[in-house]
Amino acid sequence: MEYLIFARKFRPQTFEEIVGQETITTTLKNAIRQERVPQSFLFSGPRGVGKTSTARILAKALNCKEGPTEKPCGKCISCKEIEQGNSMDVLEVDGASNRGIEEIRTLRENVKFKPSAGRYKIYIIDEVHSLTGDAFNALLKTLEEPPAHVKFIFATTESHKVPLTILSRCQRLQFKRISVPEAIEKLEKIAQKEKLKCEKNALFMIAKATEGALRDAESLLDQLASFSEGKIREEDVLTLLGLAPEEMYVSVLGAIREKKGDEIFGLVKKLYEEGADLAQFTKGLFEVFRHLLVLKTAPKAEALIETSAEMIAKLRKLAADFSQGELLLALSILQNLQIQLRRPVASPKLLVEASLLKLVYLDGLKSVESLIRGASSGQKSSSTAPGVEKKTLKPGIVINQVESPSYNTTKGRGFQKPSGEPETTLKAQTPRASFEEGLTLNEVERVWPQVIELVKAKRMSLSLYLAEAEPTEVEGSVIVLGLPSEFRFHKETLEKDLNKQVIEDAFAQALNKKVRVQCVVTERDGTTQEAAGNIAPVKDEGVPDIVSKALEIFDGSKVIRKD
Repeated sequence: MEYLIFARKFRPQTFEEIVGQETITTTLKNAIRQERVPQSFLFSGPRGVGKTSTARILAKALNCKEGPTEKPCGKCISCKEIEQGNSMDVLEVDGASNRGIEEIRTLRENVKFKPSAGRYKIYIIDEVHSLTGDAFNALLKTLEEPPAHVKFIFATTESHKVPLTILSRCQRLQFKRISVPEAIEKLEKIAQKEKLKCEKNALFMIAKATEGALRDAESLLDQLASFSEGKIREEDVLTLLGLAPEEMYVSVLGAIREKKGDEIFGLVKKLYEEGADLAQFTKGLFEVFRHLLVLKTAPKAEALIETSAEMIAKLRKLAADFSQGELLLALSILQNLQIQLRRPVASPKLLVEASLLKLVYLDGLKSVESLIRGASSGQKSSSTAPGVEKKTLKPGIVINQVESPSYNTTKGRGFQKPSGEPETTLKAQTPRASFEEGLTLNEVERVWPQVIELVKAKRMSLSLYLAEAEPTEVEGSVIVLGLPSEFRFHKETLEKDLNKQVIEDAFAQALNKKVRVQCVVTERDGTTQEAAGNIAPVKDEGVPDIVSKALEIFDGSKVIRKD
């Protein structure tokens, strides 16, 4: 007998078997009972939560020999054919691979024919958002005045890409993510039927790792059944997913609180040598700090935290050792670490070590308010090194003229221009400053995904190069796009006149402003190599302790650039 994976073998066959979508199943059953079934539905929501399964059950309910009925028999020819996927009256179409206007024209011609055996001819179009604009236009007239014997059920994970003209002609049902307890209950039933022994915490970790996608949880349980040979343990899940155990996070928190940097190195080394996924570890640590913040701020924190009761008890004890400000700063550091790990310019192990050491020295940082109070009371501001003269050029932009020596915090070493002229450094402020014509970097970052999509629509290959860049600066009407040094070829391609025109047109359409685009090659911290290349290194002597300390903690905070 052919082997069926758990996701197919235990696919729901009735409305009652659908997990976690009670509102939707109630709506559909009432519509059938009251004979108020619309011509077209749009099922939207995350992947793996039951959209296509619900569409099939609705098709059975409408075409069942006993129907239309809210409880299809599952025994008649129509129900069996729909379950097996070979019904002539229920056609499942993959919108991603049948997205063109010709396929939709063929569908329009076929809807004229009456069903061969069932009561309705039902079209289930999965990933409907993948259809082209012309295909949607071709489908529009059919949706507006469909034949009485036709029903459409559209399914999508990205409903915002479906035109409003289509949405307005469908009854929309929004599917939600499956909660961890609901997923665990379904996994326990599958394990019982398959005679699998599972540790309770193992099922919890499976349900939590799949983030509300029940189909993914069932597939992972299927994989673990083969991996663990009938006994699924917590260690098996950790090994398969490359996760760190809860005790590891508790140890890291203890080392951070007790300022034991040597333990940090040892813990990261252990994770690295055991093959743990450092990106997953970082994600988990980010969640742990979020739990600590919830425990300090929310009265009923347990209801907002998805972890074991034992872990909650341990975190509650540790939460008292951190202030809310420290936790928020830790979340910011770990968020930046996750971004760095997606495009690492150094070993992921080194990036994780550096970020954890920043967490060790959190209490050594001073708030902006305390520095301002110190300056206003006549104290010497520690944010300005000796020999540095502050000058304000624009709102939010502070230029430091460094006479001797000049400091480049990018590498933690002093630098001096060969010509002996004072060096200009641009200090980043928060929030970012507004420039001429009212354009800000925040505005550019907000429309950046839209710009890539607009370029993609005009020139697919160019969008692939553009996706490796990111907006780094705005000067008046000039948008500076930075690319890492390994993407020099991309920079050359983007700077070609025709390509640059396409990008500038996309920005103009997204921002409703005419702009110019400039591309630069950046180093790890955003420093442009063109500027750094004109500066010669000198020795560390003369660097004040406050600057050295800042470099050690933050690994550089200035951007050296041409004046």
